[in-house]
Amino acid sequence: MAGPPSIIAGFLLLALCVQCIIPTGSVVTPFSCCFNFTAKKIPQKRVVSYQLTSGSTCVKAGVIFTTTAGRKVCADPNQLWVQEYKKNLDSEQKQPSAEARVRGVKVRRPRRRGNRTAI
Repeated sequence: MAGPPSIIAGFLLLALCVQCIIPTGSVVTPFSCCFNFTAKKIPQKRVVSYQLTSGSTCVKAGVIFTTTAGRKVCADPNQLWVQEYKKNLDSEQKQPSAEARVRGVKVRRPRRRGNRTAI
């Protein structure tokens, strides 16, 4: 049977492992942060969505644009073109797409064949 020194050593090792595995919660790392902003204006037709980064959790507040190719590009939220792109993307989301408008049209449904009897 193990003696008291080995039991204490086991508990200390267990406590150390728990501290390494469980996050402390004092540092929250956001999914994406912008450290540098693009110097070039992205063509608006290539931008499909955006995500805001917070200045409270990131070093710099920024806007992450996602392009049609899936690339993520950081932009300065104070730039006029960035604000226009955000406004345009927001208005596109509020307007129903052509497909959604088509789905809104009433579709003829086949009649139910209830208790009809042929005479």
